[in-house]
Amino acid sequence: MSYPPQPPPPGPYPYGPVAQPQQNGLGVAGFVLGLVGLVFSFIPFIGIVAWPMVIVGAVLSGVGMSKAQKGQANNMGLAVAGLVTSIIGLILCIGWVSWWYTPLIP
Repeated sequence: MSYPPQPPPPGPYPYGPVAQPQQNGLGVAGFVLGLVGLVFSFIPFIGIVAWPMVIVGAVLSGVGMSKAQKGQANNMGLAVAGLVTSIIGLILCIGWVSWWYTPLIP
């Protein structure tokens, strides 16, 4: 008894290797720090932790936006969102400090 002939093996991949997309790790880190800082800025005494988070988040998001504009990274939207959340968090932190440290009697 003989077996039927097997089909030939497939040839090489005709389109070449698939390029990996560039990533924007600095934009993602800036977004995460900005978002966590924004959440912490609503809490009065724990909001002290938010100051460095939103400042570092704004810097990392700015660097991520710069890299995306140069074409070295993608995901510009996440870097912009990180910058926006960092700025909003910083405004809230400044608002809390100004509210807590204003004298009650003029």
